Amino acid sequence: MQSRRIAVFAALVVVGACQSKATGPVALPTVTISRSDIAVRVQATGTVEPINPVDIKSKAQGMITQMPVEVGSVVKRGQLLAQIDPRDVKNQYDQAVADDVVAVVGIQKALRDRARKDSLFAQHVITASEHDSTKSTFAASQSELISAKANLDLAKQKLEDASVEAPIAGTIVSRPVTQGQIITSATSANGGTTLMTVADLGRVRMRVTIDEVEMGNIRVGQPASVAIDAFPDRTFDGVIEKIEPQAVVTQGVTFFPVMVNINNKDGLLMPGMNGEVTIRAADLNNVVAVPIDALRPTSELAPVARMFAIPVDSLTGQMRRDLVPSEGGSQTGTPGKYVVVALPDGTYEMRLVRTGPTDLRVVQVTEGLQPGDKVVALGAIVTGRPAVPPTLKLASSMRRGAAPPPPVAQAGQAKKQ
Repeated sequence: MQSRRIAVFAALVVVGACQSKATGPVALPTVTISRSDIAVRVQATGTVEPINPVDIKSKAQGMITQMPVEVGSVVKRGQLLAQIDPRDVKNQYDQAVADDVVAVVGIQKALRDRARKDSLFAQHVITASEHDSTKSTFAASQSELISAKANLDLAKQKLEDASVEAPIAGTIVSRPVTQGQIITSATSANGGTTLMTVADLGRVRMRVTIDEVEMGNIRVGQPASVAIDAFPDRTFDGVIEKIEPQAVVTQGVTFFPVMVNINNKDGLLMPGMNGEVTIRAADLNNVVAVPIDALRPTSELAPVARMFAIPVDSLTGQMRRDLVPSEGGSQTGTPGKYVVVALPDGTYEMRLVRTGPTDLRVVQVTEGLQPGDKVVALGAIVTGRPAVPPTLKLASSMRRGAAPPPPVAQAGQAKKQ
């Protein structure tokens, strides 16, 4: 009988302890902050393309009589690429040469006539009107000479245009026409026929699209390594040449086109090859790093307010006005980023932090946290309101009335820290 009473008492003690534990504050999952290295890498796929390819067109029109190059031919500047039937322009040139000869003879005759009549007029042999007619004849001869020389120059240009030469040194990457085909000139209304495309393949580039969330880590001039599917055992050196300012939206996701120049001195890369670009955005050593899951913008307070059983309006009312939306929903400032820190007394503190580059796993914290601090993994907290919520308080830098901190350092400055 006595043993039964002892067992019942022990059971009551256990139940009481469980109930007491159940009514205590919820312990939130935390992560201890430490220093680590962060290698910020941005990856994207793309296709190799030539830099500034040149479409070759002809100012002359007619039938192609010679085309000594093929796709893949390496050409030098000034090398013959195509010959247009020159007979018509050659005849025009010969006629212009003959007209020029006649005009030169005419001006010589006009000069002799003017000198002779000047002498006769001085001796009062001819009248003034006869002398004036000599001046008009000489002016007409001058005009004919100028016109003849202009026509000769135009005819010479047309004859030269019949021989299409390479404007740059490079490789023929396309040639849509063949010998014997009749083409139109580039001066025609439809823009003329494209004979071929020449590009310098010593330097090629890859066009990739970068997600907007990673654009803060991208700068012109940053180095990159390029892995091409056709060469799995080696990588090629590249550098960011240009970031296009116009975004491209694909399936609701915003991307920005980025051009990466690639050194192709060995001539292995060809237009159309597929590959992956890895941009070395930053290499940070021994910096304070926090899991990205522990960060939230100050415009997202609902999950934290629910966990700590605090109305969102009450939490917003305690914060600086520049960190949260105003009463009409309009933003009065740029939202900051915060973490929830577990304090030694069992309470929690919402703390504003400044961040640097991220590798999408952890992010550098430049202000607001120290190694050894324990931050709550906000992505892992329950969505329901606990029976006994833990205590949350705001750090002094986040409270209403506190002065905003100095402007956040630029990404380039953060990388140097």
